[in-house]
Amino acid sequence: MMKRNITGLFFMLGCFLYAVEKPTTLEETCVTAECHTTYKEKAYLHGPMELNDCRACHKPDEPSQHTWKLLQSVTDLCQSCHLEVATMKNVHEPLKTGDCLQCHDPHSSDNKFFLHEKTIAEQCAECHDPTAHKAFLHGPVAVGECTICHDSHSSDYTGLLKVEPKELCFSCHTITADELKNFEYIHEPAKGECVGCHNPHGADNAQMIKGGLSDICFSCHEDIQDIAKAAKVQHNMITEEGGCLKCHTPHASTVKKLLKNDSQTLCLSCHDKPQEIGDGKTMPAFTSELNNKMFLHGPVAEKDCNGCHLAHGSDHFRLLIKEYPPKFYAPYSVDEYALCYSCHPDALTQTERTTDLTDFRNGNQNLHYLHVNKEYRGRTCRACHQTHASNLPKHIRETVPYGMWELPVQFEKTETGGVCTPGCHVAKEYDRKKPVDYSRQQGTVSRVE
Repeated sequence: MMKRNITGLFFMLGCFLYAVEKPTTLEETCVTAECHTTYKEKAYLHGPMELNDCRACHKPDEPSQHTWKLLQSVTDLCQSCHLEVATMKNVHEPLKTGDCLQCHDPHSSDNKFFLHEKTIAEQCAECHDPTAHKAFLHGPVAVGECTICHDSHSSDYTGLLKVEPKELCFSCHTITADELKNFEYIHEPAKGECVGCHNPHGADNAQMIKGGLSDICFSCHEDIQDIAKAAKVQHNMITEEGGCLKCHTPHASTVKKLLKNDSQTLCLSCHDKPQEIGDGKTMPAFTSELNNKMFLHGPVAEKDCNGCHLAHGSDHFRLLIKEYPPKFYAPYSVDEYALCYSCHPDALTQTERTTDLTDFRNGNQNLHYLHVNKEYRGRTCRACHQTHASNLPKHIRETVPYGMWELPVQFEKTETGGVCTPGCHVAKEYDRKKPVDYSRQQGTVSRVE
């Protein structure tokens, strides 16, 4: 600003008090070998200057003293020719205050538009410096093309933008515009509030996000931030900077909740390999549980990991949505099996005798009740069933982790029942039509209790 004021001062001195041999009569032109010699040496000449018509803007005050005045105020004088510059709703501050000379030389310049600086960007930077110390610059800013987006004099849009903000962004970002037109699920800010998330000039990240990516997401999604902070079991994606975009698209999607893909495909983008889960423990690759398996658990078959797991954080083991026993044994209570009972009836483990509730019965004796419904050491669902996939009917496991031992289950299905020869008891049969009399079975029961 100081530089512009000094320039303006010299201009006024040059117009009114130019300290050379002053003519004492009116001359045809002010540009002579003695006066204002440099005005016509510039690359760009103002129209009146090119025509030697100084009086288009100036009038003599005292010819004998070689003093001159402007015909009108600077604002009125400029706008008497440049009629369109201040006709819009929002006017650039220097133009509003009548200080056209802050940006322009009124006579001539070596720069386009008679700017004082070599480029529009350098001229704008005299007052505006939105890119200071930013690692990434928006394309127009990087090449100094401020007027790609802004009108330099007046505009009907905030920030002197050339068009409505949404239209301006989409005039270049056509792929995003197409997504918003064709995709079912739209992020609300993307409908027209691009600058709610993005800095249009520059930022310290390639996406031009204001501040950190997680911070900008949490500024609206406070509930997710609360879950991430308070959850007993945290998903590391939600705590990593930029982790939100590993699963979600920021603008539009064909999948609910702006997911990039179905939940299983997203989960397998990380869980296709072992994952460190703390305390020196490693969770095996989820893909190893699915490969070449004949029978998939319902949510797995539907590619719906969210059917059982919470993506952002949980108070339950393995980010589960409800309680599920993590061990081989667990004291029985309905609450312990809340996850399973989200789909399966709780009567499965509370009904001692039934003829239709389950096929796992010896006559009408419910063998689920027998195994699970114990006060201290009830076998949990995981003792016999694989939670994701299996090659055996009913998702029966081939083995189950029991400390250091992969305890074998050795289940064989028959037409009306089956037989188990696991590591926890001798071979036992069951039959729905011809109940087995366990009291007459030979052999000693070997229990791991």
